[in-house]
Amino acid sequence: MKKYNWIIATALALLIAGNANANGQLTWTEDGSVTGNTGKKLQLEIQGVYDSLEYNGASYLAGFKIDKDGNNSPCIAQVSNDLSSTQYWAFEPIPNDIFVHKETAHAITMDGEVYELKGGKWNLTNKQFPRESQIVYSNHKDNLIVCHPASMEKTGAHNSGCFSTANNWKLGFIWFNIAPKVCNGQLYIVEENKNKKLFSFRIC
Repeated sequence: MKKYNWIIATALALLIAGNANANGQLTWTEDGSVTGNTGKKLQLEIQGVYDSLEYNGASYLAGFKIDKDGNNSPCIAQVSNDLSSTQYWAFEPIPNDIFVHKETAHAITMDGEVYELKGGKWNLTNKQFPRESQIVYSNHKDNLIVCHPASMEKTGAHNSGCFSTANNWKLGFIWFNIAPKVCNGQLYIVEENKNKKLFSFRIC
């Protein structure tokens, strides 16, 4: 899941309480330092880590790889949960979120393009979601809950909300920075409308 700064009322903060940069096996920091559950540490070749996924014995981390000339390139790193092996994939578009769909690791870019990890390569699929979409829930099979923010630019798209890819529902509401969260089968949202924030939810 993505790592965010949650500026929100105490009620919502309690719902999402936890370590945003930890999963079942590894913990990581933004500078690319990874710690296993035995305390073993590994320094990855990426920095500015902002998203992670733990799946099927490995963790996937999105960040930026800096070359010898100081240029930053989007990258996804794969590290085994025992820290014994790593692999890196360079991206041209910036991955926005890493998730599991149909029992396979996927990544969605800032432009809404979806890539699937298959045969050791990230392959572009024919799926296209709204710009800056995030996957806030996956059952690892057919169903995804996709949420996309409104543009903060005057000339950008101002339609935003969430939808399910399998259960045929769509929920429109205004949000910019506070991403929706799924807890115990419910979708919790903070609607950001005219400088007012409304806390509400929908059963998934």
